[in-house]
Amino acid sequence: MKRLSKVLFCIGTGFTLAAIAYVLSGELDRLSNDGEANSEVALLAITFYWILGSFVCWGLAVWPEKWKQLALLAFSTGLCTVLLEAGLAWLNPSLALREFEFLRSSRQHHVLLPEAAYDLGRFEGKHISVQTNSDRLRTEYSKRSFRKYENRVVCLGDSFTFGAWVDGEESYPAQLENKLRQLSHENVAVLNAGMLSYSPVLHRELLFNTLMQYEPTVVTLMLDCTDIGDDYHYLKDYDRFRENGPFAGEILSRPTPHFGALWRLAKPVHPILLAPIELLQRLNGNHVPHDPLDYYHFEIPVAGAIETDRFFIYRHPLTKTRPFFDKTYSVISEIAEMCKVNGVPFVLFIAPRYHHWSAMESPENWERSVYGETLEHQNAIFDFFDEMAKESEFEIINLLPAFQKTEEFPLVFRTDPHWNSAGNRFVAGQVASVLLKRELVTGIEAK
Repeated sequence: MKRLSKVLFCIGTGFTLAAIAYVLSGELDRLSNDGEANSEVALLAITFYWILGSFVCWGLAVWPEKWKQLALLAFSTGLCTVLLEAGLAWLNPSLALREFEFLRSSRQHHVLLPEAAYDLGRFEGKHISVQTNSDRLRTEYSKRSFRKYENRVVCLGDSFTFGAWVDGEESYPAQLENKLRQLSHENVAVLNAGMLSYSPVLHRELLFNTLMQYEPTVVTLMLDCTDIGDDYHYLKDYDRFRENGPFAGEILSRPTPHFGALWRLAKPVHPILLAPIELLQRLNGNHVPHDPLDYYHFEIPVAGAIETDRFFIYRHPLTKTRPFFDKTYSVISEIAEMCKVNGVPFVLFIAPRYHHWSAMESPENWERSVYGETLEHQNAIFDFFDEMAKESEFEIINLLPAFQKTEEFPLVFRTDPHWNSAGNRFVAGQVASVLLKRELVTGIEAK
């Protein structure tokens, strides 16, 4: 064993020195298809794995004489790890959950893991968790369980529909289900098909690829003002004739490994521990590193200027932004037509942001500075869709008047523009009223 350990140590050290020399030569980027390998992390990873390998070689060398001590060391280390993990999970259950992250998808641009429990983070004093079903949606329904109900409402939307910073049962689709059951009858189910930063382009793909299999009896789409810019951004990378899906990159990127609470605590050293895996991924010529916030990073030409955020529609008159609205409307029309072909009613809701109805809401909104110095054209989205509603073959509901009339306050978070639990409940009430008035939820007479 000693001779074997010496041979392994020499081979490992030789490879280590060669790897260090290669990194120092500046050639490391050639191993990465995007040319962005981190030399500092690579050197730290090489050093760490050399130390680990040296310890293994030493263990092999002394195993015949010290196997009892080594076995006891391994057992004690394992037991302490298990006890520490259990203690951390008990003291802070959210720490044991997987940290929230998107996976890059060539079919949907970005998705979550199926049947996963995520820690969305701590927000305004509360930890928020997210549970997904087998189709990566924030719902407890499966296709089979959902299809058992007579009335099956599917809610498309972005983070406002998903329920950013509220628990799943506080999201507007979940509260819509409760409201409909109170006002109508129990034979109704509502599917939360919202996803953070989705826009109609991605809703269309999701509906076609997944949601029609749930056999909805009505489909709604909650449109946010950021969707206009997001559609432009996603369509720049969209090619429906790509072999593996309309978006560039892997069919599905690999998730960050997750091993529990201790692993979450070790996050600062994850780049070093995972460097070999990351390098192997980057050797793939089709690898596209996924930035979960890439919807913030785009340039859009408007009226001779280059806008760099999704709120450009606030700063230009509708005469200048209409082409972007027209494109989004055409995508929504495709969604409506898909529903029509399948005999499913479709309703579009246009959601305001807090500044559209109240200057008192969200006084510490982190995003406020992005909107611009003036919101002169902030109502252009309502003007456009009110105009489209006169000729559209599908229902378009402007929610701004309802928000302007209500005396409920606050409906959004103090530091973030998303709806709080009360805001989600208010929206659920408005959507329920429309669905019942149009008799889109049927079966028995309303209570």
